[in-house]
Amino acid sequence: MILLALLGLLRLAFPGDVPFIADEPVIVERALDGLEAGTVSSVGLQGTRGAAYGPLPIAFYQLVLAATSDLRVVAVVKIVTVTLLTGWALILLGRALPGLSPPLAAFAFLSPYLWFYARDLWDNSFAIPLSAMLLASYATFHTSGRMRWLVGAGAFATLCAWTHFMTMPLVLAVVAHFLASQRRRLAEDRTFAFQALGIAAGCLLVALPYLSHLSAASAGSLLWSPAPRSLLFALDGLRPFTLLGFDYVIGPWEAGGLGPALRLLSAFTYVVGLHGVWLLNRRLREGGVWSPSDKPDATAAMAGVTALTLVLFAVVANGKRLLEHPHYYNGVWIVFFLLWWMGMSALVRRAWARRIFWGQAGAMAIFLVGLVGWIHDNRGTRSLHYGPTLTN
Repeated sequence: MILLALLGLLRLAFPGDVPFIADEPVIVERALDGLEAGTVSSVGLQGTRGAAYGPLPIAFYQLVLAATSDLRVVAVVKIVTVTLLTGWALILLGRALPGLSPPLAAFAFLSPYLWFYARDLWDNSFAIPLSAMLLASYATFHTSGRMRWLVGAGAFATLCAWTHFMTMPLVLAVVAHFLASQRRRLAEDRTFAFQALGIAAGCLLVALPYLSHLSAASAGSLLWSPAPRSLLFALDGLRPFTLLGFDYVIGPWEAGGLGPALRLLSAFTYVVGLHGVWLLNRRLREGGVWSPSDKPDATAAMAGVTALTLVLFAVVANGKRLLEHPHYYNGVWIVFFLLWWMGMSALVRRAWARRIFWGQAGAMAIFLVGLVGWIHDNRGTRSLHYGPTLTN
């Protein structure tokens, strides 16, 4: 908990260093236009893959800009919101799943990818905390059985859909798992069925303005163009928890001769993730993942949701030709991290795994602190995937 707080506070060191290029100024302009017109946006920016994204990010910035015109303050509010929600989600997951080692959750905050994508004034970055809260709320529902956590899962599923299409594999996986695992209770418990129906109706009612906009979109927005190479991208969701390929964001960088060592440390993430996949497969083979159960089993629920999310993400990645941009992981990052978390929680009892992990975590922490300072000194990057800072 303390480590999560310290890593989160580091985000606030230079709030003026968030990127301000391409979509960010457009989002702020749309929010200001809405304030001037006295309306709340019902739709977001036009997506590069067809239909427009959801209205949540613009509505969020409208709310903050109504109180301040200083974009650095807006950035601070966004950073605090993202950090607190992401941290809370990880704490909830650590409590809900008995096999997880809670301190290992802090490793997520050492990801330079999530760090970068959580700090800007963008729309896609809202998917990071919202997807995590969706999974955490649903896991806690299966642990506690309390209806308020199902309400929370429904709310965060709606907010995910209101943010970015790349959250839909996780949203659909949670909905499908709920219907399958709770079908007996839905059929036999009339009160529970009415409550679940009320949650669904409320979510649909809130999303109706955005859904009506999507229904009016051109058919071309839904066209699919499969690319088998995209399956490799879909399988590489552990990349955000390494130092591999980060030149995509900041441009070419020198590792001071430590490149081979850093690549080996990064490879450890994939080893741990594969162990998590093995544990997931074992849990799936044990059964009870989709079947109704009288005894709450959050681990079984997360196994089912994770497996289905990975399948749906592969389908979407293939159909929409996702080949390189790591921000497409933002809506499903939490299931990949959960695989790593499961694998590392099992391996942490072994001395050799602990030594490698601490070496990797130390290298990533040094890189992250150095990156923050480097971006601050250079006032941004020459890369189009970061660009000039807000202060610049």
